[in-house]
Amino acid sequence: MRHSWELRVLACMAWAIVWAGPVWGQANFYEGKTITVQIGAKSGSLAIAAQIVAHHMGKYIPGNPTVVVNFMPGAAHLLATNHVFNLAKPDGLTLLAANPNVAIAQLSKVEQVRFDVRKFQWLGSSGADGVAFSIRSDLPYKTFEDLKKADRELIAGTTGPGSNAHDFPLLLKEFAGAKLKLVSGYPANSDVLLAVERKEVDSWSALATTIKLAADRGVVRPLVRGRVATPGFENLPVDEDLATNPLGKSLMGIKSIPQAIGRAFAAAPGTPADRVAMLREAFAKALKDAELLAEGKKAKIDFSFISHEKVQKDFNGLLNQTPETLKEMGKYIKAEG
Repeated sequence: MRHSWELRVLACMAWAIVWAGPVWGQANFYEGKTITVQIGAKSGSLAIAAQIVAHHMGKYIPGNPTVVVNFMPGAAHLLATNHVFNLAKPDGLTLLAANPNVAIAQLSKVEQVRFDVRKFQWLGSSGADGVAFSIRSDLPYKTFEDLKKADRELIAGTTGPGSNAHDFPLLLKEFAGAKLKLVSGYPANSDVLLAVERKEVDSWSALATTIKLAADRGVVRPLVRGRVATPGFENLPVDEDLATNPLGKSLMGIKSIPQAIGRAFAAAPGTPADRVAMLREAFAKALKDAELLAEGKKAKIDFSFISHEKVQKDFNGLLNQTPETLKEMGKYIKAEG
């Protein structure tokens, strides 16, 4: 009888070890390690938000790894996105703080795209963020209607096709009558902002939170926003309402999908499923952290958790366009030589 009881105890212990093994294995994997978050910006709300998430995410990952942010600006976030998709080892130690507009670049078949956003292991998003078009604060135009009556084309500095900096003013020019001339090739939004401050360019479009930070300093005057409303910009006219034909309204609507996705985080394709699950749980918990929310409030960035399922669904929907729509998009959003 005693022998039978001992066998049962040993069997239970063996089962517990088998069940707990993967958990302890992953905890041991992250212990003493560093997770690097790659981002294609070096300043602005996207970069600040990524740093705030990095400050707090590690304490919710078993093994408590250090989480750092590495800035990799270039080609309107395509450089960083290509790097994580193609070069980063899929071991859960490299993450992407994505600009969701890279999906527009993919949809538009921009030449530099070497990834498929549907194949990333999305962790979720730290919140939606709208887009805004702004002009230098010293210019005389107070409204978008004033801008349409300008006696010259204003220079819009951009990072490149597929980005908010490029596509938002482009569609305003083509379908809402804005008098703009786009000059692309700036490595990052911070470089466009510097060009605005030097009066080398007249206008700048970016995530609304980023524009708001510059507007609060008196550098720019916001005139138009995208569909997603950012606190403080609710009363600005919406680009889709300014469109003069159905095609323009449709293209602006497509561009609004990344705004709803917001500040998404991803692991590389092929990252082990158990590590992805661990990272997703840590990401969700970090975004409920009181210290993170307080840090966000101080930085004037609103955080709101969006699930990885919602992020994946929206990316899939964005890329599921008809051939006719893609053909029309190709006329307006295309790679430059």
